[in-house]
Amino acid sequence: MKITFGKNKLKAMALVLCAVITAGSLTCVNYGKPVIKTEAKTISDIENEKAENQAEIDELQRELDSLKDDVAEQEAYQTQLQEKIDLQNKNIDNVNTIINDLNNKIEEKENKIDQLEKDIAQKQVDIDEGLELFKARLRAMYISGNDSLASALVGATDFYDMLSKIEFISQVAKHDDELIDSLKTQLEQFEEAQAQLDIEKAELAADLQTQEDNRKELNAAIEQLQADYAESDDYIKRKEADMASRQRDIDSLEADNAAMDAEMEEIEAEIERQRQAAEAAAAAAAEEDDDDDYYSDDSYSDSGSSGSGYVPETSADENYGGSLSWPVPGFYGISSGYGYRWGSLHAGIDIAGGGISGATITAADSGTVTLVKTGCTHNYGKDGSCGCNGGYGNYIVIDHGNGISTLYGHCADVYVSVGQSVSRGEAIGSVGSTGWSTGFHLHFEVRVGGSTVDPTSYLY
Repeated sequence: MKITFGKNKLKAMALVLCAVITAGSLTCVNYGKPVIKTEAKTISDIENEKAENQAEIDELQRELDSLKDDVAEQEAYQTQLQEKIDLQNKNIDNVNTIINDLNNKIEEKENKIDQLEKDIAQKQVDIDEGLELFKARLRAMYISGNDSLASALVGATDFYDMLSKIEFISQVAKHDDELIDSLKTQLEQFEEAQAQLDIEKAELAADLQTQEDNRKELNAAIEQLQADYAESDDYIKRKEADMASRQRDIDSLEADNAAMDAEMEEIEAEIERQRQAAEAAAAAAAEEDDDDDYYSDDSYSDSGSSGSGYVPETSADENYGGSLSWPVPGFYGISSGYGYRWGSLHAGIDIAGGGISGATITAADSGTVTLVKTGCTHNYGKDGSCGCNGGYGNYIVIDHGNGISTLYGHCADVYVSVGQSVSRGEAIGSVGSTGWSTGFHLHFEVRVGGSTVDPTSYLY
């Protein structure tokens, strides 16, 4: 029995069949080339990516915790150093007290020595004066030619007067002798006292030198402890800088992942919106043309261009496998391929090469521009994301129909706008290094049914 279908009903069925095919594994046929099987990214793949990203974040967190433990250990070490420094400072205070006491004692000894030297000088003067008086008396007696005793006997008026003069002479002589002896004794005592003070002063000076040496040793010990403390402090600062760097890496990774997730959701939402719009248009057309011509299932054929709303009977892979044109003519080097790197999926290929900066980017096939993001002025190589458009920088998304779309990232300039129809090979922008880009290149993605696939299977 021959089965006939309305033309638009057949289109709607083909669209549904295309959605079913693109939801699973896709077989790419390059016009007679061997079949290449490409897996679209599933929810499970996305969850695995997030798990790998989280594993990297967890590893960074473990490093951060280790650095914190290291800093805590150094801080405890610094506490011990500070306690030692405080004790050494107390020791120095004690030594300084001893040194001050010794200096006071030495000063006291020196004052006593100075006073003894003055007393000795005065006694020497007294002795010298006594000797001079004694010598003068002897000279007077010698000049008179008579000794004292004879003078007393001759000049006496009576016996009692004679006895009195003899006693006086004796007393004067005795006084002179005792005075001189006393002065000599005092002089000797003073000299002995001075000698003893000199000995004590020398002993105090030796003690003082010992304490000065102790103080030098304590100061040297404190200097070493302070040097150890400063070294530990520098170590802590370096570790804290490492901690801050790890935390920035974690924050940056989380922020970039969140931004990428948001950007991916927007891209996928736009693709889904286009798909739903195409389905709605096909359904509406089917209702309007329900009474049009009927075609048998084995006789239906048509032709059309990609991105025009036409849905062929073949799958997206059969139409597009190996048929997309190279998006940067003249530059064919791939600096980074499709796949996992740094714990996350690199969802496209990076096309690079010497002199590629500013090179023309062309549409890989005809279609409609569905998404354009611009505004990123950070057109230079960088170590991380500048925060523009989820890391893509300035980028373009083109819908080619049949569930196929392409994305062109890190553009320097964008020549097209949303809703604009473009032809295969038409210039749509120029190569730059906007967004999260280490150097000038084009990040090129191919999506089938909203999921990224390896673009190399779709390029010829």
